[in-house]
Amino acid sequence: MWITTLEENGIAVLPVDSDHVRLTDDDHSAIFFVLTIPRVARTHDIKPAPERHALLVTRSITSDALERAWAAGWSVVTDDGTGRLRLAQRTLRMDSADSTQAPKRPPGRPGRSVFSVVRALFALAHGARQDEIAEFAHVGQAAVSKALNRLADRDLVARGERGWEVTDRAGAVSWWLANYPGPDGIETHWFGVDPINEQAYRAYEALSRERANPVVSGDVAADLVAPWRTPRRATLYAQRGADFSAIGLTPSDASASTLTLVLSDERGVWPISKAPVLMEMRGHGDVARANAFQVLYDLSRSPGPDAGEALEAWHTWMIESGAVL
Repeated sequence: MWITTLEENGIAVLPVDSDHVRLTDDDHSAIFFVLTIPRVARTHDIKPAPERHALLVTRSITSDALERAWAAGWSVVTDDGTGRLRLAQRTLRMDSADSTQAPKRPPGRPGRSVFSVVRALFALAHGARQDEIAEFAHVGQAAVSKALNRLADRDLVARGERGWEVTDRAGAVSWWLANYPGPDGIETHWFGVDPINEQAYRAYEALSRERANPVVSGDVAADLVAPWRTPRRATLYAQRGADFSAIGLTPSDASASTLTLVLSDERGVWPISKAPVLMEMRGHGDVARANAFQVLYDLSRSPGPDAGEALEAWHTWMIESGAVL
């Protein structure tokens, strides 16, 4: 991951919001605008950097695109370890093997709107008009129409007397999980020795003090709704970051982490409701939960030999519940 690449080269990464990170070495620090290209970056992807400190993050990058990005004012870092970084008077060069050619996009791969439409349909469990779905999913009506047609072709939804509704809840949940590409945003990982729920609550409180609109997801959220196993990792989403070293956590790589923070501007991460979906964390206080589908996605990435059973328990809860927010 690109954050690991920077940290291995002596650059500390602290998320600020879904578009910015603070990068720090031993002597200097600066806030960078972050643009993510979730594939191999090519020369036609490169535009002038919009801010003085701008970081292009991509899975990989061609040598020509790297040179063009550098000339256009970007610092660059990739998941495969390639990059160049401007920080004060320092230029850091990170080299790896040349990138491979970008794979072609699989035919028929769904765009993001359809995942928001599924979330909205589960929240509006008794049927909804197309304009209602558009309002709750935060996408245009043309995108809603296209998504509904795609889902209807798979016999997952149908138009009834009260509007569009899910006709195969189990199939819709399984299809969503199999195809959802993951949230946009900046992801950082932290390690702590205290119980996972305690780490999650301290992180939640720290983010709340920053008015970052945090929500808990994954193991912790599932444990508070449909307990199945002791949480192995905490996952939180927020709109702004916080320095968790102040609450006893240390930066970590993904494999060893006990807490993951994702700064995302994907509105579907948050529940489709006018008020937060609050849950009581025994011994601590109330915390807001992420959208149920986001909890599902994070459970699918959770470590541990019994992770599959916890995922199945949440999957069943979503199917058997009424409105799922």
